[in-house]
Amino acid sequence: MKNKTLSKIFAVTMATMTTFSLVACGGGGSTSRGDKVNLEFVHYWPEHATLLKELCQEFSAANPNITITPTNVPYSNIESQLMNMLRSGGLPDVFCYWSNQSYNFANDGYLADMDAFVAEEKGNYVNDAFSLEDGKINGHYYAAPFRASGYVIVYNEKMFNDNDWDVPETLEDLEALCYDVIEKSSGELTPLAVYGTSSGTMMQVKSTFDAYVNILTGLVNDPAYYCNRQDASKEAGLQELYADALVKFKKWYDAGFFTLDPQTRDNAQKEFTNGKTPMILFNNNNLDVLEETIGNDFEIGAISFPAPKVVQDLNLNTYTNGTFDSLFIAKSTKNYDAAMSFVKYLMSDAVQQKWAEKTRSVSLKKNVTYASAEQERMATLLSQLGAYPQKADFTLSTDASSKTYTLINNYLTSASNLTAVEVVQQGFANTVASVTDDILNPGKLTMIEITTDLDYSDNKYTWLK
Repeated sequence: MKNKTLSKIFAVTMATMTTFSLVACGGGGSTSRGDKVNLEFVHYWPEHATLLKELCQEFSAANPNITITPTNVPYSNIESQLMNMLRSGGLPDVFCYWSNQSYNFANDGYLADMDAFVAEEKGNYVNDAFSLEDGKINGHYYAAPFRASGYVIVYNEKMFNDNDWDVPETLEDLEALCYDVIEKSSGELTPLAVYGTSSGTMMQVKSTFDAYVNILTGLVNDPAYYCNRQDASKEAGLQELYADALVKFKKWYDAGFFTLDPQTRDNAQKEFTNGKTPMILFNNNNLDVLEETIGNDFEIGAISFPAPKVVQDLNLNTYTNGTFDSLFIAKSTKNYDAAMSFVKYLMSDAVQQKWAEKTRSVSLKKNVTYASAEQERMATLLSQLGAYPQKADFTLSTDASSKTYTLINNYLTSASNLTAVEVVQQGFANTVASVTDDILNPGKLTMIEITTDLDYSDNKYTWLK
């Protein structure tokens, strides 16, 4: 779980919980065939609550001894809800969460493994099963990836056609396009709509730049990268590249590529549908909502946030910001076999196909097909999601996150006297303070030395200039 202090707080509670059933191989209890079972299922898709209720009823009809009780929680509240459930006795039997944020839940012993399920199913997933590997922690698999959740650039095809704009294939193309949008509209159009603040899509632009620095230097291959505790303090070259990425981020902001106003997703969406911007950085799972708000004469396309040309020239995997909405089974469940049966049902080709058709989501299963070209295109765009897995094994304090965001925000708006390198260094210091805080992260964690020889060849980073 994200707050490691709960490991201590819950130790006595979890030890005294009553368990009276046999232990299954994945952890938790198992039930005899025919025993009446009620499974608690918590998800964060209120917008799809009716469909999920229908699926639960279909499962119970085929398995009369198993009743599923679904509960929906807004995704913004899912973490606090799960923590409250831990305080009151234990996690739900089956629940939804994000693969890339599940490390502490697994490491602290709150998840049942799905090793047998993965061994059976691995060949049925797209792209070398990146999605399954994203749920692998300490040698075991804990997550069943239900759907992809990534960010793409959605664009207005009519505006592109009317202005003879080519769809950008590289980061350099995207930059040139944004300048052209501003020039042709005399500054009336914002090239790219973003929303939110520290956790919104605006900061994803900067994190994407950083991601390509990590890829091109080879940092993604270093053992410390996986747990996100790489010690950059001794890598002056890496600090300088992150600083160059920050300078480029500010360059885009100063040029008017996007606004700094912390608008909501709905407002950014209105800017796009009202023709105030030709592009929006958007989550693929909101595509159905977007399409409901546009007229029949409004055609949209979508692309991944394009990689620098050098990444394509080197034939490296591209980076897509996002994760997988996954299913987890609580280690404390008394009905592991029934829970696993329910997970297998939700991950079946038939249910995945139905979910894709009803919600326009992207499945990770090979046999799922898509009725529209847009959805098929989205599936292709998200095929690289999870190519560079990273599992932070520490909790970053809200204070540290806020301080780092403020540092970047002040630098963007020229409200700071710090250089870009100093901003990077202070941001890193904020992370170190959280990692080494033994109350926040018990276990005396430290940063880990980077042992990979990083590649700082100038010709790899011309896109940052």
